[in-house]
Amino acid sequence: MGTRFKGDNKDPAVNVTTWVLLVTIVFSVSARLLTKYRLFKKLTIDDLLITASLAFAVGQNIAVSLAVAAGYGQHMAKVAPEDWDKAMQALYAAYLLYIISLMFSKLSLAVFIRSLSPASKDKWLARGVEAIVYAWALAAFLGSAFQCSVPRTWDFSNGQCFNVLAWRYFVGISNIVTDLLIFSQAMVLMASIQTSLERRMIFAGIFVPRLFVVVATIVELTYVKKGTQTLDPSYKMCEMTILQVVIQCLGIVTACWGQLKPFLSWMRSNGFKIQGVEDPTAWSYKMSSRSQTRSKSRDRKANHFEAHESFPVPRRDQIMVTQDWEVDSQCSRAHINPETGPWNEEDGARSPDRLSK
Repeated sequence: MGTRFKGDNKDPAVNVTTWVLLVTIVFSVSARLLTKYRLFKKLTIDDLLITASLAFAVGQNIAVSLAVAAGYGQHMAKVAPEDWDKAMQALYAAYLLYIISLMFSKLSLAVFIRSLSPASKDKWLARGVEAIVYAWALAAFLGSAFQCSVPRTWDFSNGQCFNVLAWRYFVGISNIVTDLLIFSQAMVLMASIQTSLERRMIFAGIFVPRLFVVVATIVELTYVKKGTQTLDPSYKMCEMTILQVVIQCLGIVTACWGQLKPFLSWMRSNGFKIQGVEDPTAWSYKMSSRSQTRSKSRDRKANHFEAHESFPVPRRDQIMVTQDWEVDSQCSRAHINPETGPWNEEDGARSPDRLSK
C-alpha cells in the first residue's frame, strides 16, 4: 500500500482497502451472530446494534467507492469541476455514515459490558457511558452535516465553512475519549471479578483490542492538517479516508471479538466466579426458560387435578433453572396421595406404590 501512495494516483489504494476491510467486518459480524444464535438460540440488543453498524458501514464503503469513481484519489488538476462536486458529495455522505456506524459499534460494546455488570451502580455508570456516546454522535453528526453553509453543505472546497481543521480534531479527540470510557467501563468490571490473575487477563483480553481503535484514531489525527489545509484535497485527503475505514473496521471487529465462540464458551464455563455476573445472552436465555418453566408448572398443577396419564417428568432445561424452593416442591410431589388423582397403572415405575417405597 505504501508504494501506491508514492504514485500519481491513490484511488487503487482507497478502493482496495475499503473493500478488503468491508469483507473483514462482514465476516466478523456474521461469525458473531451465528455463534450467538447457535449457543443461545436467540439474539440480543447488542447484536442488533452491531448489525446496524455493519449496515451503515456498507453504505459508507459504497459512498467512498462513488467518490473514487468521480476522480477521488487523483490530483485536482486531473479532475473535472463537475466530477469533483460529485466526489465531495459522496465524501460528505461517507463521513456522516461513518459517524453513525461508529456510534452503533460503540453502543454495541457498551451494552454488552453493561449486561455483564453485577451491581446496579455499575449499570448506572454504563448507562452514563452510553449517554455520552449518544451525545458525541449527535454533536459530531450535526456539526459535520452543517460544517458548510446551506445549500452547499457538502462543498468543503469552495463553500463557506467554519474551521474544518479544528472540527476534525474535535471529532477525532472526542472519538478517542468515548472509546477510552468504554474501555474503562470494562476494566471496572474486571476489577470486580474475584478470581485468579490468569482469568482476569483472559477477561481483559476480550476488551484490550479496543485500544487499537484509539491508536488508529491518533494516527488519523496526524493526517488531518495535511488533508484539510491543501490545494490538492482530492489527492491529499486519501490517507484520512483510508484511516477512517480502518477505524470503522476496528470498531466493529473489536465489538464482535468478545462474542466469538472461544470467549463466550469461556465465560459460560467459568462464570467469572463473582456474584450476579453471567453471560448476558445466557442470562436472558435462562430468564426466558425460567418464565416458561413457571408457566408450564402452573399448567401442570391445574391439569393434575383434572386428569393425568402419568406423573410429570421435568425436562433437562427446567432442571437448569430450578430454584431451591422448587426442588422441595418437586420432592414433595413424590408422596402425593394416590387418591388425589388417577395414575397410569401401566407405568409401573411411576405408580403410587413404587413412589411410596
